[in-house]
Amino acid sequence: MEKTGESGPKDRFTLVFLNLASLMLVLGSVYMVEELSILYGIGAGAIVQSVYDHNATIAASVAPAAQQLLAIHNYILEAYVLFIVAMALMAGAFLMFIKRNERGTSAQSRYVPYHAAMVAVYVLLLYLVVSTPYTPAENFYMDVTYAGIVICFACDGFLEYLNRKRGPSRSPRMLHTMVINPSTPFSNLINLRESIFSKLTGHLRIVDKHFNSTALTNLHRLIEQHQGNFTRITILTSKEMLDADIGSSISDFKSELAGNGTGLEVKLMDEKDAVDQHERIMLDDKIAYKVPPFNIINKKSEHITTISYDHASRRFAYLYQRAIKLENYMAKMSRQGNEKPDGEKAETQ
Repeated sequence: MEKTGESGPKDRFTLVFLNLASLMLVLGSVYMVEELSILYGIGAGAIVQSVYDHNATIAASVAPAAQQLLAIHNYILEAYVLFIVAMALMAGAFLMFIKRNERGTSAQSRYVPYHAAMVAVYVLLLYLVVSTPYTPAENFYMDVTYAGIVICFACDGFLEYLNRKRGPSRSPRMLHTMVINPSTPFSNLINLRESIFSKLTGHLRIVDKHFNSTALTNLHRLIEQHQGNFTRITILTSKEMLDADIGSSISDFKSELAGNGTGLEVKLMDEKDAVDQHERIMLDDKIAYKVPPFNIINKKSEHITTISYDHASRRFAYLYQRAIKLENYMAKMSRQGNEKPDGEKAETQ
């Protein structure tokens, strides 16, 4: 069963075909521009040659092109518009493919109607161009174009069917503000789990420089009943919050999550980034929050509020690429602890 907010194999294969079909429409429009341009060149060349030969009679085979030169020019402009529409179709299909997992099905739901509407516009423009006596209506290249149209409509229809079958996606603004009452820590955990954490899906990302073993315990309590909602959990914390139990706790939690098909990664922020990063943020595939420190998330008198998803996503990506994996840091510290200042191995105690 596909997890909510995650693109499945059917989506991926369909989107691959949609991109290929959109490319077929681009190539078809290029072919029509080329054919009409060649015809325009023949007609213009015939007129120039006739004038050069003192108004000699134009050959019957090229006379129609010479006589309808202005009309052919207009058809070329229509073919260029067709090419622009085809490029827009290609862009829409590509965006659907690269964003298929970014925010669940919301991006796909937006782009599918757009793509289908643009295919309909393409068909109308194609009819105008092909209905002229100067564009071949039946040959291999045109057959490829017609096949591309059919595939586009079929893929768009199937993607829309999948979207409706999944049901409407949640609004990214599920919650604007939640107040934590320090006098009711137990109730706070229940409210947090039901109001926020039960609705998170996909890749859960947390930036909290105070994240320690207690924070990990709270996170487990908050997502325990909904672990299957997540494909991956990534936590960014600081070196100062490492305690004696953090390594084994993370290892046990990682094994438990793996049983549900969820990956866990913990990284330590760059020291300067940890000093500068005062705000704690949490985001999934659809929404971002500003949160209290996880080690006191149910006890601190603070508001949990939604924040700009794009800003939070960019900030997380910046901190993530500068951070070091917890395993690598612990291995590094272990090597340094087993070495004397002069580089020799320390004696075994």
